[in-house]
Amino acid sequence: MPLKSATVDTTPIWADHVSIPRFPRLERTLEVDVVVVGGGLMGLTAAYLLSAEGKSVAVLERDRLGHVDTGHTSAHLTMVIDRRLTELASSMGRNHAQAVWDAGLAALARIETIVREEALSCDFAWVPGYLHDAGPDRSSRPAERRQMEQEAALAGDLGFDASFVDEVPFAGGPGVRFEDQARFHPRKYLAGLARVLDSRGVRLFEHSAAEAFSEGPRSVKANGHTISCDWIVLATHTPLMGNTGTVRAAAFQTKLALYTSYVVAGRVKKETIPDALFWDTANPYHYLRLDRHRDHDVAIFGGSDHKSSAKSATTPATGTSATSGQQGQVVAQAVLGPIGKTFKGSGAAFVYKSGNQSFVIVRAKLPPSSAGRKYVLL
Repeated sequence: MPLKSATVDTTPIWADHVSIPRFPRLERTLEVDVVVVGGGLMGLTAAYLLSAEGKSVAVLERDRLGHVDTGHTSAHLTMVIDRRLTELASSMGRNHAQAVWDAGLAALARIETIVREEALSCDFAWVPGYLHDAGPDRSSRPAERRQMEQEAALAGDLGFDASFVDEVPFAGGPGVRFEDQARFHPRKYLAGLARVLDSRGVRLFEHSAAEAFSEGPRSVKANGHTISCDWIVLATHTPLMGNTGTVRAAAFQTKLALYTSYVVAGRVKKETIPDALFWDTANPYHYLRLDRHRDHDVAIFGGSDHKSSAKSATTPATGTSATSGQQGQVVAQAVLGPIGKTFKGSGAAFVYKSGNQSFVIVRAKLPPSSAGRKYVLL
């Protein structure tokens, strides 16, 4: 039976023992070459690349650097997007489908280069990625097996290092193995990058939300102060209007939808789960990765994504993948244990099955301060 109450911690595990330097609010008028709006992964990486080219840069962050979306990500670094490669090729053509994945590979390579050249200690590691069938009885799912074979074949034809496997490690069943995917600790990466940017003279401002944009002259206003610039980079999770007209901006926003993803983390014995990225073919799908520690591993499991307006955070997903009142295996044995600070709330625990494994997902009623948070990461 579902738990009547649950004590969970919605603080990301990335926040433990990681201190990102603090930076001041914008409190004066400035003039720079480029203003970057957003202090997450994209914003700080863009500031790094621009400053490397000799541009003067200012970064505006409405909260703390790395504490919003990037601070709550599960940190899978992969070229593989949610839509299957075969579907991309069918709708966009092979060349455009290849370009999408090439862009992902280039981003991975860029992050690895920054980590290596700046000696950032952020647990970056190259690992394989596995797409695997989510069905409980794979022997009776020949159509899904053929789809995996086709996905692997097309990826190989387009020059990507991918191969079909009869038995995916840990998850079991047929799947596709993608080489040279990666994982890292997002806040360690951003903490190191912020220090590099500060040493370069990049102006970093926290608690400085972009309030207004102007074209005459080009500028951004925050905290009542103006930064004049030649270029503006919008590096926010949901794009701001910027200098685009109201009608065009409103039309663009109608094409966007905020999604909620449920993520939990729990300690497991070392070597229990292979160091790889996993995601299945369920709809909505589930994903898994590790965060390695000296004497244990932390399994990070999530999924059951939905449009944030479609369900409340306390409504369990429906369908064959969700069951309640069962004892999960492997990851579940630690998920409900005391692994950090606690937050008092009500909710229920549900077990999600992915292949041969079961995982506990805790659905908790979030406090008002958590409203709008995309990820709930224990």
